[in-house]
Formats: sequence, C-alpha cells, structure tokens
Amino acid sequence: MDLFHSGHTVKICAPMVRYSKLAFRTLVRKYNCDLCYTPMIVAADFVKSIKARDSEFTTNEGDRPLIVQFAANESQVLADAACLVCPFADGIDLNCGCPQSLPPEDAATAAKRGSIVGVIFHCFSQVFAPVSWLVLQFEVVTPFEISTILSYIQLILE
Repeated sequence: MDLFHSGHTVKICAPMVRYSKLAFRTLVRKYNCDLCYTPMIVAADFVKSIKARDSEFTTNEGDRPLIVQFAANESQVLADAACLVCPFADGIDLNCGCPQSLPPEDAATAAKRGSIVGVIFHCFSQVFAPVSWLVLQFEVVTPFEISTILSYIQLILE
C-alpha cells in the first residue's frame, strides 16, 4: 500500500467488535481515516454460510483501502475466506490474540510451534494480497520465547 510511503501520518481505524461495520467505516472515512479494518470475522462460518457472508461483510466503492480481519486456526479455511473477500479488500489480517475465546491457543504458544507461520504462508500463497496478523500478549514471556517468536516472524518476512 502506498499509504505508508506518502510521508504523512496514516490514520487507521482498528477492528472493533460489532462497531467496524460498513456504516461506522463510512463515518470515520468522512473524518479522514486513511485505512479501515472490518470487525473480526470467524473464517470457518464465513466460508460455510452465505448468510454469514452477507451479514458479516459488506462494503462499497468508497470503502477502500480496507483490511478484512479473520479468526482462523486452519490454513485452508483462512485462504478460502480470504479468496472470497480479496476482490473487495486490500489485505487480510489474521487475529491471533483477541481477548475473545475464538482463537484456539494464545499467540505465544502458536508462534513457538510455528503454526502461525504455516497459516500465514498458506494464505499468502493462495491469495497474493498483503497478510498481517494481530498478536496480543497478556502473559510474561521469557527472552527465549521472544527470540523464538521473532525467528518465526523473520521466516515470514523472507
């Protein structure tokens, strides 16, 4: 995205449970918000159900750039959900640490096992769109755990 190379401060509306729907994104864009996220969407439900897709994801021509945030623990499910929204979005975000109980494990555990790496690689290889991930850490981690997480992030960046 060229936003980050423009030389000005980028205003981002982060994902907010139930509040980052199209009407709210339209409002914040009127106040010069540069980039918006959707609320977190459960990828498995989104892929399985047309009703879930219709209720969880709406957009219009003025709703760009847009990042769609998913919660997923299976790489193919995330890739399938991402493929459905990619024509209407500018990136995909994987939520790996929402305070809700949807993600199956905390981000530090997933990163140590490398499962986040696999999910992100798989999605990126099928979607060819920017893929980011949200990690919230609520517990104290050791320097070893931090270095392990950073090594997996380096793998993703290479």
